[in-house]
Amino acid sequence: MDNRQRTTKPVPPERTALASDLRSTLKGKPTRSGFNRSLRHEILSFAGDIFKILLVFTLCLLFVLGGFGSGMLLGYVSTAEPLTIGELTKTEEVQTSFVYDSEGNEIAKLIGNENVDRIYVPFSEVRDTYIDEAIISIEDERFYSHSGIDIKRIGSAVLSALANGGTATYGGSTITQQTVKLISGQDEHSTSRKVQEWFSAMSLEQDLSKDQILELYINLAPMGNNYVGIQAAAQNYFGKNAKDLSLAECALLAGLPKSPSYYNPLRESGRRNALRRQRIVLGKMLELGYITDEEYEEALNTELVFKTNSNNTSITINSYFSEYAVQEVINKLSSQRNISTSLAATLVYNRGYRIYTTLEPNVQAVLDEAVMTENLFQTDPSLLVDLPEKPQAGIVVINTQTGAIAGMQGGYGQKTVNLGLNRATDAHRSPGSSMKPLIDYAPALELQLISPAMLYVDEESHLNPNNPDQVWPLNADRSYAGPMTIRQAVARSKNTIAVMVWNDVGGDTALWFLKRMGIDRTSDGAYPAQAIGAFTIGMTPLEMAGAYNTLASKGVYTEPYAYTKVLDAEGNLILEANPQKYRVFTEETAFLMTNMLQDVIYYGTASGNSQVIYNAAGEVIPAAAKTGTTDDNLDKWFCGYTPYYTCAVWYGYDNRLRQTVIPSVDRSNAIRIWFFVMTRIHDDCSGLSFDAPDTVSKYEVCSSGYYATDYCRNTGTTYSDYYVDSSYLRPNENYPCPIHTPTPTPTPEPTDPNDPNNQPG
Repeated sequence: MDNRQRTTKPVPPERTALASDLRSTLKGKPTRSGFNRSLRHEILSFAGDIFKILLVFTLCLLFVLGGFGSGMLLGYVSTAEPLTIGELTKTEEVQTSFVYDSEGNEIAKLIGNENVDRIYVPFSEVRDTYIDEAIISIEDERFYSHSGIDIKRIGSAVLSALANGGTATYGGSTITQQTVKLISGQDEHSTSRKVQEWFSAMSLEQDLSKDQILELYINLAPMGNNYVGIQAAAQNYFGKNAKDLSLAECALLAGLPKSPSYYNPLRESGRRNALRRQRIVLGKMLELGYITDEEYEEALNTELVFKTNSNNTSITINSYFSEYAVQEVINKLSSQRNISTSLAATLVYNRGYRIYTTLEPNVQAVLDEAVMTENLFQTDPSLLVDLPEKPQAGIVVINTQTGAIAGMQGGYGQKTVNLGLNRATDAHRSPGSSMKPLIDYAPALELQLISPAMLYVDEESHLNPNNPDQVWPLNADRSYAGPMTIRQAVARSKNTIAVMVWNDVGGDTALWFLKRMGIDRTSDGAYPAQAIGAFTIGMTPLEMAGAYNTLASKGVYTEPYAYTKVLDAEGNLILEANPQKYRVFTEETAFLMTNMLQDVIYYGTASGNSQVIYNAAGEVIPAAAKTGTTDDNLDKWFCGYTPYYTCAVWYGYDNRLRQTVIPSVDRSNAIRIWFFVMTRIHDDCSGLSFDAPDTVSKYEVCSSGYYATDYCRNTGTTYSDYYVDSSYLRPNENYPCPIHTPTPTPTPEPTDPNDPNNQPG
């Protein structure tokens, strides 16, 4: 037990923390910007700030002196969300949380070295350190005497604001109020929010002891560099547990939450700032009698030893999927309980949760193999020697039957860090032509504006409304093929016809359909380049997989999900997946689009690099897909599906150092990766086909687009294609082909038998 003697010996005014703080403000850069404003503007701004401060102060007085008598206060309080602390205050025991795949196998463990950014520590474990006194001294010196809000501190903040042109030099929030913010995640600066914060702080004081509130604060406070709580900060800054912190170290950590980035100990300037604030904390501790003169001097003269960066090979690297699934649980828990994501993460990582995910181990194993197969990413590695970075990929596989994420990979090669960039979920890249089925053709089919056999003319066009004299769009091969069907335009990825169809659909309507498939870009507004994949914000492989799965699922969109349920340590149900699910397209539209996308593989832009997918029994597994390429060859996509799985692949470079054009020999790698994955994950799947609905039939049609006649058949210009039976677009015998008609036989003119010219001989 610590036998330190605490003293209430007064200190000279020049030794107080306030004096040190004032001296520190005489140095450095000005705290106000130097731009000129009119005297009128300054006066109005000052008056407005003073009014707001006085209003808050008045409400505070009404709140304390008049209870809930004020109608305004009652309105504010009635809308305050109750705080949900959950399991944090139920036990001091920190328990390991686990993540499981769809078959119940453990795939991740969330504690200790695997969770260095937030580790829960009971207050009883650090009670014998100076961390509580340091925090109370600098943040809330009357913490043990107030009931959640500190009227004296609020009044002092108001006077400070009056003396400083409407800007207080310090805030009026107590530790309890700050804990409320850390629990709720709300930090909105408004009168209503401040009153609700006061009410919540006073309620929290009724529900918890002071030590319990301190425990929440020390575990939820931001400590810089994504570290949350004093245990994570102690381990990452000093290489020790929080219970072993010295006075000097406690004083430094207590000062970080005010501005974690400004006081960042891992940066040279931040460390200097943190050490200056440490001295203020120590001075305040001395002023309040928490430490003696000797302890104060010793702490000032203590040289802090910061932890040096080193590679810890014992750290377990979690998979991209595990990290994504855990984050989804955190987000859902935060939303469901109306708590901050920080608090939700602390619960998930420290309370023995059991997270059951949708990961299919056989699918993930194939994805793991794919990203470790060099020749899928580098056809000729010698060509990439001088490039600043390696090629990358993001891959997502969704189970078509359920809409669940079966596997994902967020990068090429071995994953070496936790919480790094996941290209499967976080890399927004231009989708190129892989967007055409989603935003052009499927909406047009749904609106019965087109059919697969409808004719459009691929020709030089001027479809840019902002520059009508410009020839736009250009096809990838910079040529035009003349009249062609929609089916041919899809297979050959014609930009001209895609934009024409988009115009027929209407830009806003096209974006509405896209949003219904989980890709919301309505804030951008509609413009024609979207028809061929040009967006302000690109798409992630997860978004593309979810959208294409709508077509694979016969027109029904299911929000991709990564977990099925979450249990606590006692087996109680915490969360259960309930993904959004609704119809976007009719079965007829989904089938017609799927049937055309099959041609992409067998006859279209993917045909040179595609292959037939067989199961282990040699049965064919049908596939439908679409290629995607940006004009500058910075991005390559291949998105498609079978009756069992949907897979989206992005391939390219991160382009963090410079823009890297994909070498010509690697421009089919997205297709190659897709087929590598899809051919292997279907081994145990039985042979199926994309069956046409009963309401869709094949009809014979002439190449002119009209109902085929015998004369069309005689000229060899007929073929069959699918149509919705009830559609007015299907061939109709009432409108036969007007081009192929019988050649009329000339009618002989009548002859006069008395004409000598007509006599025989």
